[in-house]
Amino acid sequence: FRWDAKRFKPDFSIKPTEGYISPGTNVSFEVTFHPCEQSQDICYENLPCYIQGGEPVRLTLSGFCVGVPLVKEVVNFVCQVRGKHTQTIMLSNRTNQPWTLQPIIEGEHWKGAEFIRVEAHQQNKPYEITYRPLAMNTENKKDQGSIFFPLPDGTGLLYLLQGTAEPPKSAGNIMREVPCKTSYVELFPITNWLNKLQRFRVTVDMLKPEKLEVTTTLKTLDYIEVPASAKKDHKLTFFSYKEGMYSAKVTFRNEATQEFLFYLITFKAIPCGPLSTLELATAVRQNTSSSVKVENPLHYPVTFNTECKVPDINMPPQFTVPAQSEGVLVFEFLPMRPGETSGRLALNSNELGTFQYDLILKATPARPEKPLCFSTTLGSSQSLVAKFVNYTRQKTEYSTKVDCPDFHVDKVVNAPAGSQAGTEVSVEVTFEPCQLGESRGTLLLSSAAGGDYAVPLSGTSLPP
Repeated sequence: FRWDAKRFKPDFSIKPTEGYISPGTNVSFEVTFHPCEQSQDICYENLPCYIQGGEPVRLTLSGFCVGVPLVKEVVNFVCQVRGKHTQTIMLSNRTNQPWTLQPIIEGEHWKGAEFIRVEAHQQNKPYEITYRPLAMNTENKKDQGSIFFPLPDGTGLLYLLQGTAEPPKSAGNIMREVPCKTSYVELFPITNWLNKLQRFRVTVDMLKPEKLEVTTTLKTLDYIEVPASAKKDHKLTFFSYKEGMYSAKVTFRNEATQEFLFYLITFKAIPCGPLSTLELATAVRQNTSSSVKVENPLHYPVTFNTECKVPDINMPPQFTVPAQSEGVLVFEFLPMRPGETSGRLALNSNELGTFQYDLILKATPARPEKPLCFSTTLGSSQSLVAKFVNYTRQKTEYSTKVDCPDFHVDKVVNAPAGSQAGTEVSVEVTFEPCQLGESRGTLLLSSAAGGDYAVPLSGTSLPP
């Protein structure tokens, strides 16, 4: 079978328009009335259905098109752009037959169920319609739409829809604690709500303080492109030399449509821990050095006060870094006693805050001092002078000890305060053998402040 579908237009349509039917069976057709203009008498006569091997079957259709009903009411919607607002329309069926209604929604910003069933004599059946605007209202003009419920008796219910799309609220309020002198990257998820690529211009507006000093930076790219209906992260890098609170508004704006989204972010710059760990190792009383680099981003020189509570660390009390350049502080490690210890080096300035570095210090035992060699006849004595360098910055008393009775020395040696390079101290040692042959021993000089010195002693006793 085959209907002449063109004969049904423009006020009617039928489906299926063609097909096959088996012997002894039935086929149902759905006829839809969609009048183009108001008329009380719409009639289509003798619409043919051609049947293979038989005469055409003819159909006559008539319809009655009423005018659009008066607006029952105006339904108002208010929400932020790209948000949503759902309203409910109540439908009542006072007839004896159930209704299956197919509402007609005009306006791209509104969506609702395609069908709703209202039972016979049912009152206040809710129908939900949702407003989801993708663009803000311009020039205070509201979005306009309508929803029409065609009823089986040929009448209908018409509602006007008005939507107010307000500017978007913050896509997120972010709070981060970041140690000073540490770079931190924040990722902002950017969702493209359109089914085409969008290019956003990125702007950062400071809220508190209103203007950043050069010691604090917020860096980001000027643009980001997000593919259609996709999500992409955008990076913002924060760095601050000093403690403080920094609040900003980060806006992503489509310059073509002026649609935008934004984030509010606050960075709390907190005191930083050590920036790095420095390891130094050397023998006792053997000098070694290391250094740290400090950058000055300011347009004028910055002076740092140095601080370290480890007595074996030597450095200048202050050093200055020129404007917009990098400075190097060199410090020395001169241990007085063997062992391993730790400490902290701090550089302080009013402009750039505090830079801290952990120190791990290792001192191995010192090598023996220059040996003294004696040679004299039995029954006589010989005196030689042993020399060592005192590095303590104050007058120091060294106690002496010799492990061989043929060598003699004062029990206490007083050393004057040492300079930064050390001060040489002399100790007189006497060899007085009591038998022929070789004698060996060690002179040990000890001080709590200056450490220990070992001087090898050897003596030869000759016959008189």
